[in-house]
Amino acid sequence: MGAKLVQICEEAKRIGGLKAQMRMAVLTKTPSSQAATVPDTPENVALFQNALNEIKKEN
Repeated sequence: MGAKLVQICEEAKRIGGLKAQMRMAVLTKTPSSQAATVPDTPENVALFQNALNEIKKEN
């Protein structure tokens, strides 16, 4: 559960540090500490990927 979501959160943190990690939590309404407990449904993966794309644009 949540392995792909955790990878996306880690990528955001690598790109922009704590600020990007917090932005990811705001955009997905899921803190990175809980990403591992959220199922890797196609909808969730798309939500997290879209948030990561937004963070990449901002950084």
